[in-house]
Amino acid sequence: MTDDATGGTRTTRLLVVSDLHLRPTGEPFPVADLPVERHDAVVSLGDVVDENSDHDPESGAAYEERGRAFFEHLDGRGTPVLAVPGNHDPVATTRRLTAGLDAVTPLHRASAGVDADGTACHVAGWGCEQFDFPSALLTPDYPDVAPDDGSPETPDAVADALLQLAGRYAAGALTESELADRLAIDGRDAQAHFQQSLATLEERFEDVVATVRETPEPVVVASHVSPFAVPFDCREPHAHEGDYHFGSLALRLALAETGPVACLSGHTHQQGFSVIETATGHAYVYNPGESGVASVTIDGSGTVQVDELACD
Repeated sequence: MTDDATGGTRTTRLLVVSDLHLRPTGEPFPVADLPVERHDAVVSLGDVVDENSDHDPESGAAYEERGRAFFEHLDGRGTPVLAVPGNHDPVATTRRLTAGLDAVTPLHRASAGVDADGTACHVAGWGCEQFDFPSALLTPDYPDVAPDDGSPETPDAVADALLQLAGRYAAGALTESELADRLAIDGRDAQAHFQQSLATLEERFEDVVATVRETPEPVVVASHVSPFAVPFDCREPHAHEGDYHFGSLALRLALAETGPVACLSGHTHQQGFSVIETATGHAYVYNPGESGVASVTIDGSGTVQVDELACD
């Protein structure tokens, strides 16, 4: 944390790493090359390891050894480390990887200040509690959602339409049955899937909103999963995902509701930087991509600057 030339405006520098997917074989990640000391905190966005011992009892321990070594090295450098659990290293795994390390804090449904007195910036963490973390109201599940303006039903248009409908539902402008009609829900199985997805959406939305609102401002949200309907929540053709948006709709709605300075996220392995509208203006959203390393600077006015870092 530094003061700028105007005298007194706090500037926070975060070293952000994401989706390293460390394995017990192959070249080790060059953690010693990370410019840790030039930053106020390190923020790990999850998936530090590619496997864990709960998900794979036979080989998971070897993966966790790599992850533990990664965090032990960071711990030895003294700069605070905030570790958001990913789906490959969910809460229980991240706690094992960081247990007993003084400088490393697992961050899920909790927040932490990044400087000594906690006045410059606070990071609110939202990670994964299990390996399987499906998004609620996935666009591929509702292919009949039509944009209001009659434009072609491209993945982007369908995502925008679904976002608008979910936003109206969250605001109380649409009932559950009206939302179901707009999503063309037809049949008992589809209705059951829709209701379960809607319950998941509401629970996650409330979780994120509560976490952010309990965090002193200015707030940066650190999430493993990306928010919905941003340029980097599409994954290159992979199973059923293809070009569809599959970020978290609950996270996107919660960001719009609470208006943090920024949201840092991973999971999709797609690097990207964008801006989304919120109730108080806008929030920056950023994903460093697979094995991504970046320096994220937040000044006193809430402006965010990202510098991609090479770490070969």
